[in-house]
Amino acid sequence: MRSLKFALVACFLLSNVSLFAQKAQQLDSLFNVLDTARRFNGNVLVAQGDRVVYARPVGYAQMDTHKKHTLRSAFQIGSVSKTFTALAILQLAEKDRLRLDDPVTRFLPDLPYHTLTIRHLLSHTSGLPDKEELFFPLIEADTGLRVSNRMIVPALVSSNKPLAFAPGSQWRYNNIGFALLALVVEKVSGESFAVYLQKHVFVPAGMKDSYLLGSRINDTNRVTGYLVRHHYLSDLESIEKSKKVRRWSYNMRDLYGPTNVVSTAADLLKFALALDNYKLLDSTLTEAAFTPYRLSDGKAAMPDGEFGRAAYGLGWFLPVSDLGKMVMHTGREPGFFTFFWHDRKSHKTLILLDNAESPGFGEACKETFNIVYRTMFFAPEPPRPRSLFLPYVRILLKEGADAAATFFDLHKGDTTHYFTDERELNELGLELLADRHKEAALEALKLGTLLYPQSWNTYDSYGKALLQSGRRKDAIAMYRKSVEMFPGNLPGKKILEDLTAGK
Repeated sequence: MRSLKFALVACFLLSNVSLFAQKAQQLDSLFNVLDTARRFNGNVLVAQGDRVVYARPVGYAQMDTHKKHTLRSAFQIGSVSKTFTALAILQLAEKDRLRLDDPVTRFLPDLPYHTLTIRHLLSHTSGLPDKEELFFPLIEADTGLRVSNRMIVPALVSSNKPLAFAPGSQWRYNNIGFALLALVVEKVSGESFAVYLQKHVFVPAGMKDSYLLGSRINDTNRVTGYLVRHHYLSDLESIEKSKKVRRWSYNMRDLYGPTNVVSTAADLLKFALALDNYKLLDSTLTEAAFTPYRLSDGKAAMPDGEFGRAAYGLGWFLPVSDLGKMVMHTGREPGFFTFFWHDRKSHKTLILLDNAESPGFGEACKETFNIVYRTMFFAPEPPRPRSLFLPYVRILLKEGADAAATFFDLHKGDTTHYFTDERELNELGLELLADRHKEAALEALKLGTLLYPQSWNTYDSYGKALLQSGRRKDAIAMYRKSVEMFPGNLPGKKILEDLTAGK
């Protein structure tokens, strides 16, 4: 009898080993394709419990030096940081240092919203203005401004903005709420947020390569984030050099709580295991974090997204699936994508970290899930038409206006293979203009006015190109048409007033 039991256990273990090997092989095939096509650049890790089924670094940690990724590459994980902020608050609740239904003004007395509670901030049901709404006007007035968490409450007071809705009545993703939570952690604990995370989260979980951005100097494993500089050239530039995202990568870079945790794939697995084993938080509050938040009408907050139907708990998305008990969060920072998925029933963990905003990141996440679960939970996306404007602009730049017009005329009716998008053409034209390809920019933006004559923005952009090319009279005509179509175009109205006044 013992030998039979032993044989059965051995068969079970061997079948699992075989299954793990099969999945690893399938994942390797997937990432070979994504690597060759340059559709993923980063790290992937898949685990069953504490056993790593598959881990692979893909591409470069630094593009300019061709420094390759390793399994210890450390990434900014964007909004996955919110799970750590939520954990810190829940730890303080466990120690009776605060209650989730406490008004936030108990800890931040100058906050002008007295009905807001800690729970509202944790569940994204606060109705607060977000960081762009709050700070973009200040950044426009002072382009060198460095926004800090300490500036949030004074900015809310001076802006005098009402809440968008009664707290608890609606769900709307909000970064400012988690920045306020980080301030609450500091106020209650008496420690800086960086120190708190290190002492109460990273060390207990064994996360030796994780820290809050700015608290560790000279981390040789930390990678550089990249994004597309010229869409018409498909080249990449580091976020530090990019003017497009300067407001996020420079002006608002110091905001912590909603973002700014740096971590590795291996450390995030340790985080998942520590949560499962209640090493960081007791079972009651852990379950509270992973329970769908109920709005004031009794309905669950259901912020469906790219990865299917999901509810929201306290700092976590809760995907709806009969495949397991899923908790997850994604992160997006300029230059970085993060996918952190954990199944609390089967203890499967999927982690993908990308530092080039790769076009195949979503595909990589979904296909990884399908392989791990041996399912088609995420249906393969059907072949999509290609952009018509992208090759048009490339031909325009290399071969001139006539060749580009010929190409466009030949393919503009082929909606099976090509799509056209007003915003894309406008952005491509403005990219050409910013790079001083004035004649090409004029052609592209002129085409925008011809294809989209009902859009005030096309005339505004074409007017900008005309003005920079010295064609003042034509620029006035375009700005005038733009403002007539949309009187709310205040920057265009100001330019038009200056031009007509002879300035």
